[in-house]
Amino acid sequence: MLFNRKQLSVFLIFLYFSSISQAHHSFAVEFTAEKKVAIKGTVTEIWFRNPHVRYYVEFVNQQGKKESWDVRTSSPSLLVRKGWTKETIKVGDEISIFGHPGRDGRKLLSVISIKLPNGSSLGQKYPD
Repeated sequence: MLFNRKQLSVFLIFLYFSSISQAHHSFAVEFTAEKKVAIKGTVTEIWFRNPHVRYYVEFVNQQGKKESWDVRTSSPSLLVRKGWTKETIKVGDEISIFGHPGRDGRKLLSVISIKLPNGSSLGQKYPD
C-alpha cells in the first residue's frame, strides 16, 4: 500500500512527536520518592542545559571506592528564575547534595537541596 503525500506527512509528523514524548521520563521511573540520601563530593562536570541541569559528582564511598553520581536538578530556566547561574556551582567545587536516589541502584540523584562550599544552600534548606 502506498501513501499519498498528505498521509505520509501526517505519519511522519506523528512519528516525530511520538519519539519526543518518549524521550523524557517521569520522576517515578527514574527515582525512588520514598528514599532520601545525602552525598558529599567534588563536581567533575556540569551540563547547564535542557531538559535538566546536571552535575556529575565524584566521592569515595564507605567501602573506600570512588563513585560518580549523576545529580539532576530542574530546567535551566527554572533555576535561573531562582537565582542560579552557570557559575553558581563550578567544576572542582565540593558540594553536599540531599535528594532522591535512582531506582535499581543507579547512581542518580534528584536534588532536594545542595549545600555550597560557602555554607549557603540551594533548593530547600539543607538538613543538618
